[in-house]
Amino acid sequence: MKTFMPASFSFFIALLLAGGAAAARGQSALDGFDPNANGLVRVVVVQPDGKILLGGDFTSLSPNGGLAVTRNRLARINPDGTLDTAFNPNANGSVQSIAVQPDGKILVAGTFVGPNSIGGQTRNRMARLDATTGAADSFDPNASDQVLAIAVQADGRILVAGFFNGANSIGGATRNRIARLDATTGLADAFDPNANNSVRAIAAQTDGKVLVGGDFITLSPNGGAAVTRNRMARLNPDGTVDTSFNPNANGRVQSIAVQADGKILAGGNFNGVNSIGGQTRNRMARLDPSTGAADSFDPNANLTVFAITVQADGKNFSGW
Repeated sequence: MKTFMPASFSFFIALLLAGGAAAARGQSALDGFDPNANGLVRVVVVQPDGKILLGGDFTSLSPNGGLAVTRNRLARINPDGTLDTAFNPNANGSVQSIAVQPDGKILVAGTFVGPNSIGGQTRNRMARLDATTGAADSFDPNASDQVLAIAVQADGRILVAGFFNGANSIGGATRNRIARLDATTGLADAFDPNANNSVRAIAAQTDGKVLVGGDFITLSPNGGAAVTRNRMARLNPDGTVDTSFNPNANGRVQSIAVQADGKILAGGNFNGVNSIGGQTRNRMARLDPSTGAADSFDPNANLTVFAITVQADGKNFSGW
């Protein structure tokens, strides 16, 4: 998930709860912002225009105490908390990840499958939606299992991570849990890191390298020999492992964000002695961009950190 946080945006978006749910909350209970979803909100993304995309398991919202309005698992909220009535993709399954392209089109992923599954089209677990109406366009990667994370590279190509694996698993290719898709066709390119277990977080660096986190303990890039990387790794643009970077986490890495200075924030359920980057860090750490060693930043969370975002002022905001 990628969250855009304009400096003018007047409230935080908190992603919280050990169950992986998320809730939108204001800096003050008096600001009146209250989308009031009737089910779990799993992902929140703020568009550059200040509108807010919500994805999850909900089937209706009652904004600011008003009447319930049907919105199945994906909705867009105006900055004042009212519903954007023009946008209605109507997903038939949970929405777990959202990213906004530079052209405003909206990438979404989750458990939706089958006929008329989202945006009026058959889309299996991933789709791209019109920025105004939420109608699905021709982009159709057709994932074989859940896509848990999406990131858009500077060149427009789309990085995806999740549970998908095996023959014809995404974008018409065999890709095990990580893939890079053509922005026009949705087809997978040659990038093939080949993780041996789930990948739950993905982030694109400005230099073209890719950070991934999850439950994996090895990657076998492009069909080569397995490289040990415990739950977090950095990939070169060709899909090979960046051998200089090795945080060696002792538990799942669930979320990754990159600061403006290049330092890397990681969240998850790692904890205890030598838990990540060679230090004791409980569920959240900040890592050196060259080696992956943990610095002095130590929030010491007592529950899993599911999401992290970097605010426009450089401060970090996390949820668990």
